[in-house]
Amino acid sequence: MCVIDERPRGVQKVATITVNEDETDIAGVTVLGDRIYVVSYMSDVIAVFTLQQPFRRLQDIVVNGLQKPFDIAASVNIGCLYVIDCVSVPVWRISVDDGAVVQWLTELDALSVSVTSEDKVVLLVMVDKEGSWDEHSATWLGEVRVYSPDTVMETVITLSPDVTGPLSVVMTTMKTFIVTYGISWHNINGVCELDMTGRVLKAFGSSPGCDVGQLNSPWHVSLDAKERVIVADCGNSRVLLMNKQLSSPRVLLTWHPQLPSDEDDYPMTLDYDDHTGCLLVGLESGHVDVYKVIN
Repeated sequence: MCVIDERPRGVQKVATITVNEDETDIAGVTVLGDRIYVVSYMSDVIAVFTLQQPFRRLQDIVVNGLQKPFDIAASVNIGCLYVIDCVSVPVWRISVDDGAVVQWLTELDALSVSVTSEDKVVLLVMVDKEGSWDEHSATWLGEVRVYSPDTVMETVITLSPDVTGPLSVVMTTMKTFIVTYGISWHNINGVCELDMTGRVLKAFGSSPGCDVGQLNSPWHVSLDAKERVIVADCGNSRVLLMNKQLSSPRVLLTWHPQLPSDEDDYPMTLDYDDHTGCLLVGLESGHVDVYKVIN
């Protein structure tokens, strides 16, 4: 794997939060109120931290039945968390006020969850899965589904077969969708913007690689306050920032080994918090890095 040696620009590191001493991968991170909520692979625990220094760990939330969380998102107005589970395939909803836990939806093979300012829940659901992940032949197509808070499915968008291996989705204020897609063995790794019919409005991507104009396993996506696109370019151990046109990408953050024997860290998930201007990046090492976005 090659990594572009470019200094991070436009961000200032605030802290590194240790979530898992055993370096279990971070599956999802989100902010709700003055708390940070983190889920890790193969764990039934939601770790809770204060959003201010020294990012003190509070009492964990245990979700009985949660097997393999894959993402987490917060609904600010309702005061709840949504967690997707790629083993038992429900979507869990957890109230942060009274701790109530429910299987909000069931039988959904979802990879990504996000929540809009209107409390719409946006899910990226896998369909037509083929091949083996272990053999680097896995491929799948996807649907974007939008639900109301009371579980009414309002929109279903079937993604084009050209969007192979979709990984993450967020909805813009213009009611379009930003989708990342592709793993290192797929022909194209990219980011695209879709309208409500599934039509591709614009796209960025190519064969997987490590140039600034390429991606390698773009695992997760978020939007900043200006709705610029922030991508966890996992296979390249970096985070990229793109404008609304999905052009002019620049390296925002990189992770490099400190010693020749060290391994690179990989950004698995990220979340930008509009209220604080903080970008949280969940890493393969079991840590969450917190950054202040300057511009």
